[in-house]
Amino acid sequence: MYSLKNVGYLFWTFIFLIILLQLSTSENLVFIGALIYSLVILLIIITHENFVRKKLIKTYVANQNTTRFIIYNLSLSFFTSLCLTVVGYFIFSHFLTQVTDVGLINQTVSMFFGLLLFTILISGVSYAIELFKQKIASEKKHQELKNSVLEMEIDHLRTQLSPHFTFNILNNLQFLIRKDKDEALELLSRYSKILRYYIYESQNKWIKLDDEISFLQYYFQLEKDRSGENLQISCQMDSIPGNDLMIIPFLLSTFIENAFKHVSSYNEKDNFIHLNVVLQNENHLILTIANTFDENLIASKKPGVGLKQVKKRLDLSFPNNYKLDIKQHNGVYKVFLKLKLAK
Repeated sequence: MYSLKNVGYLFWTFIFLIILLQLSTSENLVFIGALIYSLVILLIIITHENFVRKKLIKTYVANQNTTRFIIYNLSLSFFTSLCLTVVGYFIFSHFLTQVTDVGLINQTVSMFFGLLLFTILISGVSYAIELFKQKIASEKKHQELKNSVLEMEIDHLRTQLSPHFTFNILNNLQFLIRKDKDEALELLSRYSKILRYYIYESQNKWIKLDDEISFLQYYFQLEKDRSGENLQISCQMDSIPGNDLMIIPFLLSTFIENAFKHVSSYNEKDNFIHLNVVLQNENHLILTIANTFDENLIASKKPGVGLKQVKKRLDLSFPNNYKLDIKQHNGVYKVFLKLKLAK
């Protein structure tokens, strides 16, 4: 707001200097007369512009009554020009030298039409500026509304994710009773860490990348422990200590869950899951995961909500800052995700 005021001061100073320069170049008008009339013109024009902007534009343009605005604006411009002409006539009669009455009248008439065009021009500029300001305000309000809708949709997706994730955790509990006591305790310990992370971090819109990587390691190990021995599993995740990059919670775990869910039967040989998570160029996270799958089994299953939700979350939280490529070829399911993370 402070800068806009400065621009306004500079504009009116420029207008004053232009008027003073034009009047002071007249051979018959002394400088003091030109100075006085320039100040009068400036004050009356500023009053005219304020009335047009604060009264006419807000009253009639805001109500989309452009015809009435034009009529009132022309009438006001005529009245303002007439006032300036009358004042100019008296000033010129006192400060003009070597001028006849006929010459003074002719000069006054010419001055009236010039002032009329000038006041109409000022009104037009005010009208254009006010419309521009209204457009900016409307766009800002629209963007705020859009952001509000996006936040609501993200919150809605988060509430959908909560029961979905919890259901998968509870559904896997059956594997605990098939393990021996020591291994069951270890699995319960991992479940505890995962659920603790889930309870506290799922409420946050953004979390540290370090925390998400740690969660993925626990989650991946848990899925690995309950998988068959014939499944070839490899995992490489770069630890990023002290990094302040932020990511939305439970974004990457969806791809791991999907890989273990749809990998080919554990009793078959040459089945695998390969996971790689690395950080490049300081803020670009790259996740690649590949797994074998049974095409006939995939076709018979209903599509899950996990990948559908993660795509929505990417669109909402990382617009134009991610690349997701999912391919199925020769019994291998591959996911490539590249994220540009913010601090």
